[in-house]
Amino acid sequence: MKHISIRGLMFMVSFAAFFGTEPLAAQSILKRIKGRVEQTATQKVLNETDKAVSKSIDKAIESATAEGNASPAKTDQQHTTSGNDNNGHQNTSIQAFSKYDFIPGDSVLYANDFSGEAIGELPSGWNSNGSSVIVSLGDVPGQWLRMAQRTVVLTDNEKPFGPDFTVEFDMLVQIDFKGWLPPSFQFGLLASGTESTTSNKLLSDPKGEKSFYVAVSPLTDAGNLALESYEKYTRYFNSPPTKNKLVRQWYGRVSHVAIQGQKERLRIWVDGEKLYDVPKGIPKAGVFNQLFFRLDSSPYTDEQIGVYFSNIKIAKGLPDTRHKLVEEGKFSTTGILFDTGSATIKSESAGVLKAIAAVLAQHPDIRVRIVGHTDAVGNDNVNIDLSGRRAVAVSEVLQAEYQIDDGRLETDGKGETDPVADNQTAVGRAQNRRVEFIKIQ
Repeated sequence: MKHISIRGLMFMVSFAAFFGTEPLAAQSILKRIKGRVEQTATQKVLNETDKAVSKSIDKAIESATAEGNASPAKTDQQHTTSGNDNNGHQNTSIQAFSKYDFIPGDSVLYANDFSGEAIGELPSGWNSNGSSVIVSLGDVPGQWLRMAQRTVVLTDNEKPFGPDFTVEFDMLVQIDFKGWLPPSFQFGLLASGTESTTSNKLLSDPKGEKSFYVAVSPLTDAGNLALESYEKYTRYFNSPPTKNKLVRQWYGRVSHVAIQGQKERLRIWVDGEKLYDVPKGIPKAGVFNQLFFRLDSSPYTDEQIGVYFSNIKIAKGLPDTRHKLVEEGKFSTTGILFDTGSATIKSESAGVLKAIAAVLAQHPDIRVRIVGHTDAVGNDNVNIDLSGRRAVAVSEVLQAEYQIDDGRLETDGKGETDPVADNQTAVGRAQNRRVEFIKIQ
């Protein structure tokens, strides 16, 4: 009986902490989630005094008592920092990424946004040693790979990246901190050598012929970051764990990761902040051909740890903006990114925009036509209009942020009418979603 009375007291404390002086509202909420409480939450309520219900019920209570509250996991539109929104309103805070000098490779090798994958399954052709699966995240657009603890995941890419390459993906981290350390997670590249890119051998230790990875150890107010590279099983480069408060900004929102390899040089950004720039970070031998993700183990349950990845794009080559625009007369890029179905420019486009602006500033006699292109998804007429609005948005940013005279810029939109790749594949669609800058003679 003593044990029962203590548990009952814990329940009353938790109940009062959540519902305060509004017992009628609380009763209404409890009725609405009664089934969920009975199935999964009662034990958590009884066992914890600081947080009496699970995260899922917290969200239900918040939505019932504070209608219109923002979800902690923001959409791309919520964290976009530049461009035109659907109402034509101009956002000019792309300056936040003014130091961002990442420019994607000029030829897309691999792309996957998981749009055609089955929910609850590992993506087709991928390999894993755990239960990582594709999920949807409510208000967050798209589909996402949810990492399970004690798991390594390998993509289905089979193409070599070459000596110069870029890798991009989106990341979302949701952790229900309970006072002990959550698991670390890693993302990195490897060269599989004589092994298949999806070999089971790489799941136990993703090293291959050469590799590197960034390790993130989340803390409530920051995170420890480390970078290591290997030549087979011999460490080649090591940056020891360092506490970085920027990691705290990654929690509960979509962040964009960008990686650039130039021979031996390795550079890594998250949300425009350059985390690493290592001149000798990549071993010379071998060619990268695989992206991998890893989530370690912890005392937390999988339901308390959310580490998600999506919107992967791998490209090869180093685009020479000045040569292509000034000498060849046309520069095409897939690196100016927009919100889905919108002319709002994403902030990670700043590196490309800055490079274009620099060429135009160095050659004040050059005039250009900015042409927007889409993939074949959606209505033809809608895509024509959308591509035109995107071209206008690019022109406006070049004028507002880089002081390029509007008399030097024309705009056009061709929608899906001028593809450069097969719209039936994810790689082709990624290549077709582009912006061209054509020199006007």
